[in-house]
Amino acid sequence: MSSFDAFLNRRLLHFLATADAGNIHRAAETLGLSQPALTVSLRNLEQDIDATLFERSVKGVTLTPAGELFYRHAGALRTASRQAQDELKALRTGEAGTLRIGAGVAWSATVLPQVLRDLRRDYPGLAIDLLTGVGDQLAMQFAEGRIDLLLVAGGLAGHELSDARREQLVTLPMRLVVSHDHPLVGRGPVGVRQLAGYDWVGFYDDDSFVQLAALLTARHGLAPPRMAMRANSVAALSTFVRGTDAVMVVISSLASAMRDDDLVTLPLEEPLWDMPVSLCCRELVAGRPVTRDFTERLRRAILAAVEGG
Repeated sequence: MSSFDAFLNRRLLHFLATADAGNIHRAAETLGLSQPALTVSLRNLEQDIDATLFERSVKGVTLTPAGELFYRHAGALRTASRQAQDELKALRTGEAGTLRIGAGVAWSATVLPQVLRDLRRDYPGLAIDLLTGVGDQLAMQFAEGRIDLLLVAGGLAGHELSDARREQLVTLPMRLVVSHDHPLVGRGPVGVRQLAGYDWVGFYDDDSFVQLAALLTARHGLAPPRMAMRANSVAALSTFVRGTDAVMVVISSLASAMRDDDLVTLPLEEPLWDMPVSLCCRELVAGRPVTRDFTERLRRAILAAVEGG
């Protein structure tokens, strides 16, 4: 058991470890227990709360609807426990603790690395956990308490929390990035009907992108764009675009960072859509000086990137 979990009930820790592992045997090994002992502990917990938490099969265990609900609350308790231990250590040693951040692949490839580097320089005792993904994935991680700060473009897909605050930093337009030798380059502003004739690429598991793209084409009486490739890697998508006639829709800050001899941004007859960029922060960490400092540095870096683009 991690010292960070010292404030949690043992059965709660057993439940969380099993849910994370998806397998009672693996969870028992992680916890240093026998499998029968862990099985008894989980059954006692289910009896205590009068709910079945796991569906058991030969492949392992999965959470029931009651288990998913219980996991959200148990995960929040685990986050609070770890944060309490973190702040106690920071108070005792003078260190800044840990920042657990979730951010989209666009931000992790542009403004965040320098912000975090400079922050770490000024807070030498700071530990940084950065989880990179797309909005829908990260929203779930935030809801489950795995991260404390979430830089997100767009909404949270129904995962808004009562124990968190959300601050909108800026609103950015979406841009269209293509290979320098794409057939549409040099033909002036491009319309949606022209774009509909080409394959699109975008980020994997980003359902809002697919929905907004479909709404854009539907306004012109067109079918949804054909998706040639979806990935959660900027490098993979940009390399794919370099060698094809596909078009890539990305937020303007990333489009500016991607422009080079091989990739260009197409001028458009009409805007695609805008994305509000927000920082979601758990109340547990919102008051920490390092959190406030990070938020302000991030705001300045995003605005500077926009003005520079």
